[in-house]
Amino acid sequence: MRVIDETVGSAVASVLGMGVVLFRHIFPRSVAPAPSEVKTIVCQKYLGMGSILNALPLIKALRSSYPDVRIVFLTLASNRDVVELCHGGDEILTIDTSSFTTFVRGAFASIMELRSHEVDICIDLEFYSKFSLIMSLLMGARVRVGLHMKKIRPSGILTNVVYYNSYKHLSDIYLAYATALGIQFRAEYFSSLLPSMGSETQRVLREKLGIDFDRPIIVVNVNAGDLFLFRRWPKDHFAVLIRDLLCKYPDYAYVMIGDAGDRDYVEQICAQVGSAHKSMLLNAAGLTTIPELFALIESAFLMISNDSGPMHIASLYGINLAAFFGPESPIVYGPVNRNSLVFKSTDQYCSPCLSVYDSKKCLYGEECQDNICLRSIVPAEIFHALEEHFLSAHSIGDL
Repeated sequence: MRVIDETVGSAVASVLGMGVVLFRHIFPRSVAPAPSEVKTIVCQKYLGMGSILNALPLIKALRSSYPDVRIVFLTLASNRDVVELCHGGDEILTIDTSSFTTFVRGAFASIMELRSHEVDICIDLEFYSKFSLIMSLLMGARVRVGLHMKKIRPSGILTNVVYYNSYKHLSDIYLAYATALGIQFRAEYFSSLLPSMGSETQRVLREKLGIDFDRPIIVVNVNAGDLFLFRRWPKDHFAVLIRDLLCKYPDYAYVMIGDAGDRDYVEQICAQVGSAHKSMLLNAAGLTTIPELFALIESAFLMISNDSGPMHIASLYGINLAAFFGPESPIVYGPVNRNSLVFKSTDQYCSPCLSVYDSKKCLYGEECQDNICLRSIVPAEIFHALEEHFLSAHSIGDL
């Protein structure tokens, strides 16, 4: 997908952009329409659960400023459950990427569907994608808001440009889209972003997985998504940390999470913890639905996680959180809750190595083979920090 986007996508977007500039009397550069005129807004985000979650303040700002608006969220089929659960759109359109044919068919169907809605504003939440630029124009949106980065995304298509600031958090970058539309900042845009899942979902988890919600839960996420596997803290380090926690704090319920494709990897770490403690670990990878995953994280006392979508869920729920960063910068993607600890290497020149200016490729190759930035973060350091900030300060009876 990235190769096609960088080759064919760049060429098509450049031609379309030049056409828009040349024939501006046909495609006028619009200003933000009056709130009363806005009926349909389309938000596009295809890759990254974390990015979708960090766009929620922007979506809240759009709903507040355009009270009669209908928001359509256009994404990949794999993100439907997350967008639906977080009320990211009144309607969700998805594109299936299981094959090139289904991808083309889905994109064409989405364009036809959106053109029938007469889109007033298109919010392009992608960073370097040319595909989303093309879609914003072909769907016929009057106003097209998105990031412009010189020499990365062809100019001409966007009507309202937001410049990427690599020193700002992703949620602030996205909220700049609202500013580009004349929407004033309000602190309330950052509050109550995720739904509370309630006791019923907890009951399902108790019956389905045997989770004891009467004990404080420590959720451990050793995964980081298939796109950038080198964002994972080493499994040997995870095994040592978990073993040390189980030895000193056996009264907590330890739950390992992930999707179905992560189950074997999680099981390998459980095995490394050792037979004496393995029975105290629950491998729930691939066994929870999206609502159940949200409920589990919402109910947790502490989450230990790589840079990933579940980490952002914990952050927005305000859960005690320990997060590992190396290839990515926590300045842009770090947790936003105050009760979080971020562990990152400060000694490695190559960290962070992922940059939107290079289409999120590792600066030293498509896939880092030696993530020393994360290997240099030792388990003993994490254990002592968890004790100091979260564990020693509370007894089980206080939780």
